[in-house]
Amino acid sequence: MQQTLDQQRAAFAWEVAAQGMQHGGENYRKLAKGAPALIMTSGLMPVLAFYKSKDAHHQRLLDHIIRGITRELWGENLPENAGQNLFQDFMKRLQQADSETYRRATDSALETLKWIRQFVDAVETAQGGNPR
Repeated sequence: MQQTLDQQRAAFAWEVAAQGMQHGGENYRKLAKGAPALIMTSGLMPVLAFYKSKDAHHQRLLDHIIRGITRELWGENLPENAGQNLFQDFMKRLQQADSETYRRATDSALETLKWIRQFVDAVETAQGGNPR
């Protein structure tokens, strides 16, 4: 049975939210919660560049966003940390994309982040933290 796109996003988001919370805790949670608004106000590429210039927590979320978009748009399943390692190539790919592909990349990021935002609270609870 084939999964829906939303199910695929949710499975990916659960995995990366758990990784993000394990390594970054509250710092990752705050970034994940604020990322969609930042993308909507500033745009996808500026936000990715901003995350690349910041600390490890920002770069972890950058990795998760790039891996999610790459998986959804181009069918490539990148391993952990591959997204941030491929940052330059990914940005060039977006720069050269047509407007429809760029819009789809932005939508993909926002939809994946929607799931991550919800799951950061749940994975903390599953790991013995306090529910929010």
